[in-house]
Amino acid sequence: MATTTSVKTRRYHRHPWRPLLIGLATVIAVFVFNEQHPAVFDLADLKASDLRMYVTRRPPLTGAVAIAAIDEKSVAELGHWPWPRSVEARLNDALRDYGAAAIGYDVLFSERDGDDIEAEQIAQRLKRRGVSDTAVQETLGTGNDAAFADAIRQQGSTFLGYAFEKHFDRASERAILESAVPTGFKTEQVAPPPLAFGMVRELPGPPPDLITARAYLPPIEVLNRAARGTGYVDVDHDSDGVLRSEIAVIRFGRRYCVPLYLALTAAYRGNAPLRLVIGPEGVRRLTLGDEEVPVDELGRMLINFRGPPGTFPAWSVADLIARRVPRAAIAGKIVLVGLTAHALGDRDVTPTAGDFPGVEVHANAIDNVLHGDFVRRSRVEGTAEEDAAALVLVLAISLAAAYLSPLWLALTALWAIAGFSAYAQYRLVDDGVLISVVLPLTAGLLTYMLQSTYLYFTEGRARLYLRNAFEHYLNPEVVASVVDDPQGLRLGGERRHLAILFSDIVNFTSRAERYEPERLVALLNSYMSEMSKVILDARGTLDKLMGDGIMAFWGAPNAIDNPARAAIDCALEMLERLKRLRQADERFADLDIGIGIATGDAIVGNLGSEHRFDYSAVGDTVNLAARLEGLTRHFQVHLLVNRQTLTEAAGGYCAREVGLVKVKGKAQLVPIVDVAGRAGNGIDPTFYERFNQALEHIRNGQATAANAVLATLSRESPDDALVSLYLEKIIEATDGQPTEMVFEFETK
Repeated sequence: MATTTSVKTRRYHRHPWRPLLIGLATVIAVFVFNEQHPAVFDLADLKASDLRMYVTRRPPLTGAVAIAAIDEKSVAELGHWPWPRSVEARLNDALRDYGAAAIGYDVLFSERDGDDIEAEQIAQRLKRRGVSDTAVQETLGTGNDAAFADAIRQQGSTFLGYAFEKHFDRASERAILESAVPTGFKTEQVAPPPLAFGMVRELPGPPPDLITARAYLPPIEVLNRAARGTGYVDVDHDSDGVLRSEIAVIRFGRRYCVPLYLALTAAYRGNAPLRLVIGPEGVRRLTLGDEEVPVDELGRMLINFRGPPGTFPAWSVADLIARRVPRAAIAGKIVLVGLTAHALGDRDVTPTAGDFPGVEVHANAIDNVLHGDFVRRSRVEGTAEEDAAALVLVLAISLAAAYLSPLWLALTALWAIAGFSAYAQYRLVDDGVLISVVLPLTAGLLTYMLQSTYLYFTEGRARLYLRNAFEHYLNPEVVASVVDDPQGLRLGGERRHLAILFSDIVNFTSRAERYEPERLVALLNSYMSEMSKVILDARGTLDKLMGDGIMAFWGAPNAIDNPARAAIDCALEMLERLKRLRQADERFADLDIGIGIATGDAIVGNLGSEHRFDYSAVGDTVNLAARLEGLTRHFQVHLLVNRQTLTEAAGGYCAREVGLVKVKGKAQLVPIVDVAGRAGNGIDPTFYERFNQALEHIRNGQATAANAVLATLSRESPDDALVSLYLEKIIEATDGQPTEMVFEFETK
């Protein structure tokens, strides 16, 4: 089980406060820019809001709104627009007969009918000729305006539209008030006055900044008195010229006037009362009956458009007057009368279309109120939530930059930005709240880009420098694990299954006595460079270089499939590389090495003190490998391994068992093996097979048979020290019948 010691370690970033400072500076810069140039973020957020609002499925229509369209067909049948008011009278009579619940005219009747004016001129001429008043009146009739007024009164629930001169708030109030009032507009409210909120509660405090008007263009008196009420049809476009909202209240004098779409909805709801609460910050609350109509502080209701033009049923005025429309299409509904013919104007740009009839905008607003599926957008509350989201995003990304790797920084930024986007969309779809996303996302993305750039030019370069520098001293895999995971820089270790390799130059001490120090160092550098490359190419962890000795292991810090086989293959390659060095460089002509490998469990990790430690391995397996390397001198072989190493390596080598050895510091006997090379690599395998056969004879108590085999091997290879040792062991046996070859050593 891994054990750790609590020590002070350096953070991955030497200065974690710097990314936090970058994040703070970024969010402040974004806030300041937004304060100085709000139109930039507003414009971007308007476009983003359009995309977010209309990617989801729109709710079905309530079916309570229909449009009486003044379209191309009506103009073709009824004549050029504007028509004589007698046409509107016939239309109103038709809608009454159809059973319309309420009628609203998105058309201005601020001037008298042209035919009526002409008729009055004729009457004056007749009077000058001496025609009696009775005869004149019989000739002229009642007049178009009067006929339309009479039709309005008989229908009983007809609302007329009017327009204000201009809208202004505190920013534009001075310039508008100093300009002249256009002809026809009235600064005083004529009787009956325009519809206003029945109950208005004004909270204490400074006067609010509301949409205000100083003059309006009412319907002519005869129509104004006949109508059930009048509502304004003004709209307000956003900074990009797109119409997204309806103005729910405009202050005119001391009255808070009602728009046509709310007047019609209130009438349809059985004269539901309209209430208004005004606070110092603006409109606090607007209700129609028991239902709250969400508006922003300026009193604007965001329209949740049902679709492109033509979404609402529209019937040609000509067809309505001619009774060619089914009664069910009109009965019990709110009917809006307005222009849809392209040549007549009254078209707007909306999020769903660039050429949208104005009358259908009002139809969408009415349907929103009736359905109750509002989209809420508040300047005050929305800004607070928007700023909070920006701060959270910047803080999360900055903390990731301060304490995590670049990869985790990227993932954190992705999760934070995607999470906020999903949250904002959830609020829109589920709660109907439109949160601005551009400023938080801009702050988050800008923070991530700046933090990534900072890490690239500072931490990235520092890591690259450290990696390049320390790879001269440490194993690259250890360097990578420490650089990528700063938690690796702590004392402690864990039990791992390793293959440990020790190698040493034979008779190096006597060689050092004969060589000049400079020559010796040059020889060692060349030798160590070659051997280190072999170990690293074999995916070994180069633990340490100890004078003429090398320690390496396999299985940590990165696990490999077969540590034992990798270690044996590396040792054989080291011997082969030394052979080539002897052939290429005369300095290596008489140089020889011994290698010992042991496989088993060991503790591996950062070992040492709090101030200096090394990534290394300790344990009984490490000690055994060191002892095996030393035994290569005694047995005069190049590579000794414990039997577990050869077993785990899974064959493919020419090897012979040496027997059991008892090394210093270890009570148990350890079976060891001499590995001569890979099978089929120019080595006679029969020699090693016969040696193993001789060892098997000894274990079976057949010393005579073993002696015969060993004698033959000695004649074939008189320099084989291990064969000679076996022959001596058999002769020295007290009973002449040894059953195991055991070697004991009291020195390292």
